[in-house]
Amino acid sequence: MLILLMQVIWLYVDELIGKGLEWQVIAELMFYFSASLIPQALPLSVLLSSIMTFGNLGESYELVAAKASGISIWRMFKPMVGLMVFIAIFGFFVSNILIPQANLKRGSLLYDVRQQKPALAIKAGVFSQDIPGITLRVGKKNSKTQELQEILIYDLRESQLHPVIIFAKRGNMSMSEDGRYLFLTLFEGARYEEMEKQKGYYNSQPHTTTAFSEERIAFDMNSFKFSRTDENLFKHHWEMLNVLELQHASDSLDKVAKIKYKELADFIKPYYYFSRAAADSTGKINALPPMQVQSVNPDIISHFKELRGDGVYTAAINNTRSVKNIVEYSINEYNELTKMRARHRIEWHRKFILSVACVIMFFIGAPLGSIIRKGGFGLPIVVSVILYVCYHIVSLSGEKFAKTLAWSPAAGMWLGITVFVPLGIFLSYQAANDSKIFDASVYINLGRKLSSAFKKKLSSRSHL
Repeated sequence: MLILLMQVIWLYVDELIGKGLEWQVIAELMFYFSASLIPQALPLSVLLSSIMTFGNLGESYELVAAKASGISIWRMFKPMVGLMVFIAIFGFFVSNILIPQANLKRGSLLYDVRQQKPALAIKAGVFSQDIPGITLRVGKKNSKTQELQEILIYDLRESQLHPVIIFAKRGNMSMSEDGRYLFLTLFEGARYEEMEKQKGYYNSQPHTTTAFSEERIAFDMNSFKFSRTDENLFKHHWEMLNVLELQHASDSLDKVAKIKYKELADFIKPYYYFSRAAADSTGKINALPPMQVQSVNPDIISHFKELRGDGVYTAAINNTRSVKNIVEYSINEYNELTKMRARHRIEWHRKFILSVACVIMFFIGAPLGSIIRKGGFGLPIVVSVILYVCYHIVSLSGEKFAKTLAWSPAAGMWLGITVFVPLGIFLSYQAANDSKIFDASVYINLGRKLSSAFKKKLSSRSHL
């Protein structure tokens, strides 16, 4: 979990750093991300722990002693299977209840973090527009006393056309006790302001210039405060729904798609002026019978009495373009509905995959550990990581096929399980029959036999 969480931190570090967020907000965001990472961490944990457990038993010859006492490998798996049932139930709870709630809170909090303005940072020689309506430039900044020198301010809070220009030789900043206002105290400066609100300004364009020895300006810092958005605005996304809500949303989208299909036929029918095609009970337009089409006069203009000449063709072209636009818009709308339905069904299948994946990983890891007979954190980690990476790649590929509508959501989401179930059955069978498929001596002896047979064959050919 820690390794996966570090990846998330590096992914979102640019959005978290430099915004003055409290550590509680960052910790809360990481907690929600941790909940969403359980589907990645839990199957890998089951695979690694099962390999290590039965690898240690095999390495200390306890499996051999148990089998010599008449205890089969399936009987040794029995208590672990009970534990895996509990883990599978926990996995379904995580996928169906915990992760949707965590995604809802994470999405809302991450949106607020992205909307948060960066913390006010004054850099020497750089114009800053962090404060709304204020452009601020500081020539020099004393790192010890934090005193600002050569301060130039363009105040656009009152007017966007004619800013109030303020210059001061030095100054300092301080915050109010409640943190709402930033006070900038200026010394030895001048102020230039256009009298835009004065009557007849555009005739004489009056202005004022004021010199001061000390002036204090207050800036409202409410825009820099972190505010939370209502979570209900995000609760209808497919990642925030449970199984029942996903099923209801998917059924609703199916009904909307059927309504849109029927509406398309109604939109197109008014554009058929010469002959209307017959429609069945479902609203689907059928083609005209061949005999009716053949009976039409070849001179199509003669059928129109009110319009003559190019007017008929112009009207036909305009109607055709209208129908084309309606059909193209309906096709795009239907494609978007199809993608949304696919995403809801993908999330529906995802709720069950975690539970099944944990069980499959156990029936891969436990037989594999009993076969390789190696415990600890050496070979089991290497083997488990390689197997899980393969499972992750296959699962992501199937999910991508489902999202692009190349495969159905069920076929794409269950691809990884479908591929690894035969592997679990094969390894369980090999473990029950004391297989030596991972014994290096078996392959060395096989290589020696093949080499000696090949040498004998070559020697017999040389004699001939």
